[in-house]
Amino acid sequence: MSPVFNIIPSLWSVLAGCDIGCLDPTNADCVVPSPCPDLVYTCVDGVSEVQILGEGQTPPTQGPDVLAAPGDVVLRNDRVIAVLDALDHPHYVAPAGGALLDLAPVDGDDGLRNVFQATGLLPGDAVHYTEFRILEEGATKAVQYRGTLDGHPGIHVATRYELRPCEPGIRIRTEVVNLEPDPYSMFLVDAFYWGGREHVPFTPGAGFQHPTFGLTTILDAVVETEWMATGAHGAEAASYGVTSCDHHTIAGFQSNELSTAGTTPRMLMPRDTEVYERFVVVAPGNAVSGATDALFDAQERMGQAKSAPLTGTLVSESGHVLSDFVQASLLVSDEDGPVTHTIPDLTGAFSVELPVGHTYTIAVDSYGDTVVETRPLRVDGPTDAGEIRVPGVATVTLDGLVDGVRDHLLVFVHPSDEADEEAYGATVYGNFDTCAPMIGLPFGPSPACNRVLVDGPTDILLPPGTYDFYAAAGPFSTLDRVDRVRIQSGTAQSVTLSVESLPVQPAGTLSADFHVHGRTSFDSALPDQDRVRSFLAARVEVVASTDHDVVNDYADAVRLLGADERLQLLVGLETTGHVLFPLDASTIYPKVIGHFNFWPVPYDAAGAWRGAPWDELAEPGELFDRVEDEGWPADWGVIQLNHPWGGIQFGRDFAWPTAIGIDTTLPLPRTDDGSGPALFLRTPPGARHSNADYHVQEVMNGSNNAAFLQYRAIWHYLLDEGVVRAGTANSDSHSLSDNVLGTPRTLVFTDTTVDDFDMVTFDEAVRAGRMLGTNGPVIEVSLNDAGGDARTPSVDAFAPGSGPLRLRVSAAPWVPIDEIRVLVNGEVRATLAPDVIPADPFGTADLLRLDTTVPLADLGLGGGGGDAWIVVEAGSALAENADLDCNGVPDTGDNDGDGKIDWRDVVDADEDPGLECLETTGPLAEPARPPWNSDAFFFERVTPKGHPMAFTNPLLLDRDGDGTFGGAR
Repeated sequence: MSPVFNIIPSLWSVLAGCDIGCLDPTNADCVVPSPCPDLVYTCVDGVSEVQILGEGQTPPTQGPDVLAAPGDVVLRNDRVIAVLDALDHPHYVAPAGGALLDLAPVDGDDGLRNVFQATGLLPGDAVHYTEFRILEEGATKAVQYRGTLDGHPGIHVATRYELRPCEPGIRIRTEVVNLEPDPYSMFLVDAFYWGGREHVPFTPGAGFQHPTFGLTTILDAVVETEWMATGAHGAEAASYGVTSCDHHTIAGFQSNELSTAGTTPRMLMPRDTEVYERFVVVAPGNAVSGATDALFDAQERMGQAKSAPLTGTLVSESGHVLSDFVQASLLVSDEDGPVTHTIPDLTGAFSVELPVGHTYTIAVDSYGDTVVETRPLRVDGPTDAGEIRVPGVATVTLDGLVDGVRDHLLVFVHPSDEADEEAYGATVYGNFDTCAPMIGLPFGPSPACNRVLVDGPTDILLPPGTYDFYAAAGPFSTLDRVDRVRIQSGTAQSVTLSVESLPVQPAGTLSADFHVHGRTSFDSALPDQDRVRSFLAARVEVVASTDHDVVNDYADAVRLLGADERLQLLVGLETTGHVLFPLDASTIYPKVIGHFNFWPVPYDAAGAWRGAPWDELAEPGELFDRVEDEGWPADWGVIQLNHPWGGIQFGRDFAWPTAIGIDTTLPLPRTDDGSGPALFLRTPPGARHSNADYHVQEVMNGSNNAAFLQYRAIWHYLLDEGVVRAGTANSDSHSLSDNVLGTPRTLVFTDTTVDDFDMVTFDEAVRAGRMLGTNGPVIEVSLNDAGGDARTPSVDAFAPGSGPLRLRVSAAPWVPIDEIRVLVNGEVRATLAPDVIPADPFGTADLLRLDTTVPLADLGLGGGGGDAWIVVEAGSALAENADLDCNGVPDTGDNDGDGKIDWRDVVDADEDPGLECLETTGPLAEPARPPWNSDAFFFERVTPKGHPMAFTNPLLLDRDGDGTFGGAR
């Protein structure tokens, strides 16, 4: 280190333009100065305190996103509570603790995932704190962290979090000094990790609308703004905001996944410094105005623009009080664009703080449409907008019967006419998927999007229109529809849907969904009770709770709903790579290992991740060790490889095979040759498990099964290679509106029952592959072995006899089946048409669609030959797709409709690249949407964007008689 730092310490003050603080890294006792000196709050009897959460102490905050654990640091005053995670408790993208983990109003709900510091976009640009100290300076309480950038040990960072009495937020100051010999391109920010389905960022002028970007264009989306706030989309939680104390603006990019706010990007020269001071506020409720009110007040206290209240009352023409995000959402704008957003209270009244000296308009959104825009209002002091009248709505009371008894149902509301589907479509200010109609926030509690959980009479409000109401109790019941219900403003109507159970699910099976998310996941806002109500509405019997990175147990919600005797819970976990790292020498960019599910995992209500291990910077085998060390039973528990191909979320790989570059046209490397694909079978140094020591793989994931061809391609490739893993089908549901829980699902043939459930027996059946996956069709298949015994699909190989393949296919009448495919070694050897087409999709007859046998000779499996495997599929005919990047996995359909699949079908292709194998591909083609009100159309009404599909696990044929299955290559 240069001696100049010891000889002339005042140089640091000159370089920083502020107090020395911790910009001299040689000073082990440095104290970061108090942030925001011009921000002054005064109060009587205000208090603040700081503590380290001890063993046995409950988290100090409440709400859907609370993650505080013993060892975390708690700052509290009379208005807010802040939790900073312990150094060894990092969460999500942060490489170490020291992030703002929980932030909630006193007696309010926490809705924050985490806020961590970074200086750039790469993993090495995140701050890695290595030490902290608690500072108590009279009424002011603070915590100071010190460390370096994760990939730049010569760039030192110190951050002070400070809480004072009666303040509605936390003060933060970060200091950075570059002691490396080279300049460093930096962008000092707080990274607000929203997760994608919870908070929606809001900035002045832009409102909820922000530039889209990719990883290579992210800096183009960086915008300077006075402040950033957020509305809590979904369950009632809290709103957040941030403004700078030492700069007039903050710079950052905004998305529903991640927002950044900090200093302007610049080059940090050697011995140069950067300082960023800010105030992060929190307010109860999910309107942006909670945060902006606090921000405008803070700016006024710092001598910036004064503010005053704008009040008013919303009046519905039908007399209803409209008081939630969807029913009545007020966007307040000045001449430059949106300034704040609010929601009326239960009386219809609203009040927002606004900078004075401007003229504002109020646009009222109701059910996704702007229904009223007020005349301009000048705000120079307290201003009353008076009554704002909005169109009326109607009350609809929904009720549901299952087998003649009131019970849980998921009801779908759709426009009655095709022309109305687009007209009724709405979004949350352009965010998230379109709902037609939108009667609730897409990822919040019921009602959500166009779906309502019903258990007894349930009232909803609907805007005028003509609607169809649909319900089914999972795929093994009848479908009911009440159609063409005309809704008029100010009326009250009732709709009752009634369904019956059908004998479609085979005896000796339990229906299961092994991939389910709720509010504990960073990308879900669905409350636990609504999540369990969706289990009951779907008629699933076994559910694995697999929230991202955190263990969650729905036992309390199950007890509250009296559902103990109706379903069994497998407490589990989905590990989700966030921190990028180099997987192998051939990887140009750092990667993560995708997603894996584990069950059962012990739930620890006080643990840092509630029983999960830290799941970053590890190959799968190392991760498997960590989960086992937390109590996962390796001798009978289950590990599932999730969505095994494609997908990138904020630069993070969804799938392990994609991350390592599996090429299904090439043999799988059996030794570690240094390539990416060789990682698949390798055992990491020092690990007990190999990277391939998972037991099952998703073949279907999500109600929209567009990726089925790709997932099955990986499954088939591994079967050919002799790497036998059972296939599952799961919803991966995060809400009521993305994927329908239990659609698809896995039917497990097992000796245990819901009433007398034995988890070991059940999991052993799962690991053995005694399962089929389906979103409606049910396939029962068997083949005699050489001894004459009937064998059904599993991961156990057997020598086949000479008899035919026996095949039965059943489905509810509303589940159309176009064809049944028999595949041998991944090739379709027989395509069968169903014998029966139901006469009435809303009826109870015509369940058995096909009952036949297929001679093995017809499948090319006569005497002799090598080992082989058989899988049977049933459902829609598959759309034609091609493999344009030459890795053996389908990637592109005939998207331009010219009858051939080539570069012209690639969505991002502007001209012929002149390559035999393309670098950019997609999208896949899906089966065409069925005509409106056709029989197949009704399936889509309760399986949005999906098409009927089912598959069996393999029949493994040991044809060479060596007692094993060696693959089929």
